[in-house]
Amino acid sequence: MMFFTTFIALAAAIALLVFRHKSKSHQDRLIASLILYFLIGAACLIVASEPLLLHWPPALQLGAFVFLAVYLLYRVFTASFWGEIVFQALLVLLLFVGGYLYSATQIPYGDRPFAALSQNQPRPLAEKDVQKAWILGLPLSAANAPGNATEANPAATPAPPAKSGATRDVRWDELWPLMQKDSRIREVLQNLREKQERDLSEVRAQLNATSVSSTNMRRHALERGNVEDLLKENAISQARYKTLLETWSLLDTDETAFRERQAEERLHALLGLLEDGKVDESHKVEFIDFMVGHYGNDIRLVKPLIDIYDGLDEEYPRQKRLNRQFLDLYLAKREAVLRGFQRIGQPALQPLLDYRKKILPVISYSQARLDAFLEAAFGVRVRTLYGVAPAKSVADFLNRDKYPPLQKLSGASFEQEYVRHGLRKLSAENQPPAAGEPLMGLSAEIYRDIVEVLGQRYSERTDALLIDPDPAVRANAAWRLAELKNPYTLPLVFELMRDQSPEVRRLAAIAVGNFAIRDTQGSSDPKFTEIVRMLQNYRSNSDAFGRAWAVTALANVGDKQKALYIIDLVLNDGTASNSIVGDAAPSWRDEEEKAAVQGLVDTLKQTPEELSVKTQALGALLAIESPEALDVLLHYLDHVYAVHHARPSLWRYIVPHLTLPQEAENVEDVVMYLAQTQGPHTHKRQLKALNLFLRNAYENYRSGEFFQALNFLRAFDAAEYQDYIAHTGEQIRIMRGVEYLRATLPFWLAFWPISLLALLFIGYVALPALNLEPPAAGQPRSPNRRANPAAHGHNAKTAPPPAIVPIKISSTQGH
Repeated sequence: MMFFTTFIALAAAIALLVFRHKSKSHQDRLIASLILYFLIGAACLIVASEPLLLHWPPALQLGAFVFLAVYLLYRVFTASFWGEIVFQALLVLLLFVGGYLYSATQIPYGDRPFAALSQNQPRPLAEKDVQKAWILGLPLSAANAPGNATEANPAATPAPPAKSGATRDVRWDELWPLMQKDSRIREVLQNLREKQERDLSEVRAQLNATSVSSTNMRRHALERGNVEDLLKENAISQARYKTLLETWSLLDTDETAFRERQAEERLHALLGLLEDGKVDESHKVEFIDFMVGHYGNDIRLVKPLIDIYDGLDEEYPRQKRLNRQFLDLYLAKREAVLRGFQRIGQPALQPLLDYRKKILPVISYSQARLDAFLEAAFGVRVRTLYGVAPAKSVADFLNRDKYPPLQKLSGASFEQEYVRHGLRKLSAENQPPAAGEPLMGLSAEIYRDIVEVLGQRYSERTDALLIDPDPAVRANAAWRLAELKNPYTLPLVFELMRDQSPEVRRLAAIAVGNFAIRDTQGSSDPKFTEIVRMLQNYRSNSDAFGRAWAVTALANVGDKQKALYIIDLVLNDGTASNSIVGDAAPSWRDEEEKAAVQGLVDTLKQTPEELSVKTQALGALLAIESPEALDVLLHYLDHVYAVHHARPSLWRYIVPHLTLPQEAENVEDVVMYLAQTQGPHTHKRQLKALNLFLRNAYENYRSGEFFQALNFLRAFDAAEYQDYIAHTGEQIRIMRGVEYLRATLPFWLAFWPISLLALLFIGYVALPALNLEPPAAGQPRSPNRRANPAAHGHNAKTAPPPAIVPIKISSTQGH
């Protein structure tokens, strides 16, 4: 219809002008002029009515515009000099009004009458055209798909280890080998030995004094047989005999009790030395084995052993464990403690379970080994803080065919398509590898060893994998942990997230997305803290892929509000103002989280996040499925415009998407996708966010953003949009008129003199040089009839009269 109307208007204008020009009859020219001027008046009314809030059918508007343009162009080439200037100015004015009609109808308001002409605008987003991309629960496999992953049932409880006999006293000669090897042990025990020997001598002296005062005889002055001989010889009485034996027996009991107290004192000293940091670590393992061998049946040994185990990660942090010597010390100490628990047996189970429950909100490296030990030694499987998260996919906006081929020839949109192409390439490079295959050129034999080690119970070979000098080995270990999806291996995944290799960290970040906290209300979330630290600490270009997956893993953290806050910080380069959470991080109770988040804020302000990471963060935002996602998107959109200094104006609708950054394009796609998927069930919180964005744009005279948000509102809720239009229609019309004037006035001021000079050059230089002169308006150009009457058509057959040329004869003086 639009094409047909354009053709009819063009043909009518040309036909009238040609007929008027060719007509020789004055009456015919008058009739043609009347028809022409009537149509010109009607066309002017139609074109001018739109700014005056009167509406005509789009096809009729287009026809009127074409008719007027043809007429003015004709008059520009046929008028006199000053007439050319006037008609050229009218033509520019017509183009100005036509541009307003076009731009006003491209704004999300009205019937879009010129939509058929804007073939260079991107294709609208349709949910059916958007592909899905898996971002959580990777890798997907038939055996270990996240939807099928379940925790194994607790193993049958094995028979507890046999209990040892009663605690026996440890003699000083048994302690002497330990005292010889370590100066701290020697110092403490030597002082204790001297003290106990002095105390024992004093006690014996007191006991002897008591014996003398009671029996007039030192204790055990005579052997029992000698006393009996004295009784037989009547040297002593029966009563004295009984007194001697009873007194000495009581005194012996007192000495035995004192020796037992001294043995307890030695035990407490030894237990204290177990937790004494001054004891040489190279001798600590032997000391633990000694204590387990001599006091293995004493329940009091459990607490020091638990304290030792609890301090292993602090005593041997990752940087130390990377050294093989320190790793060997760590492993020896850890296994010695576990041997102690096994030796103590069933009495140690309940304290261990209490300790495990106490540290449940904490994910430490040694925790994985303890859980494996509890299952192997006692048949108890502890309930983990994290469970297996379901796989999740989100819309992939980058892979849809957005721009038509015509866009390739338009400068800035070609640039945006190039950016989009680069993002697609980066996304393809960052795809997870296939499951069950070795990575980074690792040999099949070594890969099978890795699969075997991680498929069995925890052993020292597992620890060796995590510090292997070959990053390919560590990378395959990280990916194998992702395939297993075992919550008990989460401490190992955290360990690999701090690896030196960017590829290892990337695969570990994918693996951590396979786990979600069980209790989202009462426990802290170590996974959240670990992700924030990874985003903060690893900022090189080679770590962008890992950071992208770390941001993705935020989609299934326990506290959605915290996840939204971190995504908002990443998208807005650490800017918390106008955020949905704002500066609420200092109110969080967990000090580690507060420190990590503050560090991330400072880092992002210095080194803003890459666009590829931000693009993947949009996918995580969709996966969270929070009503506040739109708040984050609108905050990000405003930040993009501020950073790029390219807030949308009416040019964006006149020549769509020539000036909109690709970041804003991505946000628009996500918002429109949310509108299509959540539109029927739109949360009122989202409409409130859109209304607030509309008000801010209106108050700050940002009409491009205003109409963009108005389009969002129409996509989310058509009824709310119509209600908004009904209340603010006049203001919107004024705003779009002012915006058009502000956006295009410099262009028209430059276009008018340039186009005038071009037309004058064509009319007065180019056409005369080619012997082509356009006819005068209304009649053919002809020579002056007074100067040459024969040139007129009525005198063409009559011979011209002879010309009389006066001759002046002058006389020369002197003749």
